[in-house]
Amino acid sequence: MTIEELESQVQTGLAKLLQPLIPAGFRPHVLLVYPKKDGTVRKARRNASADNWTPKNGEIRVYFEPDATSGENIALPVGSSTEPAGSRGEQHAAVATDPISDLVRALHRVESRPGYQFVALKRFRDVDLPAEGFDWSKSESTRQSLLREAIERRLVLTSKVPNPKSPQFPVTAIRLNRLLPEVQTILGGQTSDSDFNPIAIRGEGLSETVLRERR
Repeated sequence: MTIEELESQVQTGLAKLLQPLIPAGFRPHVLLVYPKKDGTVRKARRNASADNWTPKNGEIRVYFEPDATSGENIALPVGSSTEPAGSRGEQHAAVATDPISDLVRALHRVESRPGYQFVALKRFRDVDLPAEGFDWSKSESTRQSLLREAIERRLVLTSKVPNPKSPQFPVTAIRLNRLLPEVQTILGGQTSDSDFNPIAIRGEGLSETVLRERR
């Protein structure tokens, strides 16, 4: 079993367990990661063996993401679109499945990781995007082109920040333009992590469940 298959297995189980808590039009997304001493995390390679990950050396990250296949019309923030109300569901479905939307949601996930003061454009392009496993992210030229398009459309903003290792060479950092209605639509209203509240779930810990299912 690979990391990708294990994540999928856990997602399927969580979808059933958390069904009463999952907002309409969303689905749980699971990531297996390795915490670092500096407080950051490293994603497990999706094609690596699941035996490489255990609760002793890894963590499970769970969040909700828009489910374009659910058939639900996810409510948009007030003023987020000038289109007639009847066409908003179709508009969201169209946006939710294209590579630019994938890129925006991927950057949202990277920005949400604890311990990171900024997201370096080069690392996001060459490391984080390929780790997401999108078909299009396998191509370096496609990643470069989509990032350029996202920046030109102001979905992604850039800035220069000091390089912690080489202060004389500033790093190009990127961040989502979360005030943009199109970004809000892609994220299904997830414009901030400040509203997140952990929910206590009865039963055994998730790590124990994963280990039991792998036996």
